[in-house]
Amino acid sequence: MPLSDILSTDRFATYLGWAQGNVALGERLYSYNVQLSADLYAALHMLEVALRNRVDVALTQAHGAGWLYDHAVMAEAYQQGCVNSAQQILLRDGKAATHSQMVAELNFGFWTSVFGRSSNHLWGTLRPIFQTQGLKRATVAQKLRDLRKLRNRTAHYEPILAQPIAALHQDILDLTAWLSVDAAAWITAHATVNYPITPIIVRNPQTGVSIFDQALMAHLPV
Repeated sequence: MPLSDILSTDRFATYLGWAQGNVALGERLYSYNVQLSADLYAALHMLEVALRNRVDVALTQAHGAGWLYDHAVMAEAYQQGCVNSAQQILLRDGKAATHSQMVAELNFGFWTSVFGRSSNHLWGTLRPIFQTQGLKRATVAQKLRDLRKLRNRTAHYEPILAQPIAALHQDILDLTAWLSVDAAAWITAHATVNYPITPIIVRNPQTGVSIFDQALMAHLPV
């Protein structure tokens, strides 16, 4: 049975449109999207682990082990809600909600939020976790916001081929390397996909419709 018969019409329509109605090419684009998503998800996993552990160490040293529950530190209602939700989930599952379990349970959105504008009071404490010169809080915040969106798309099996994949992958590598050179090396060592330097989905100059750039056919699985 063709892959296109298994996927829902709505799910496959995006790939079929990019393939200009070529079903076989649409299926290859779908498979490539899955491969890219898996590779990016692994890279995002390493970034998230490195980020949350570095942030936790810095905030624990500055504010003590109870920083998660200190509203002077976690001043945003969103952050406080994340902490409460994580604690409830752990307790519901019969876990003790220890500090280390809480750090692991809190989602990427929470760890991204500590670099947001409303958490500017934390930047002086968190800036030293990044081993690079001239870095601005807004730069970190923007990159993490973009990567959070990418993470959500990959987690929900959504199309990502039209995203600036090479640039986003480089952002993952850069942020991770600033936190830990070894963690960034792990990402590179475990990469399974050949990332295209130029966008794989482009605009047809005649119609303005998004289509696959067939010059990049070699990137697609057979």
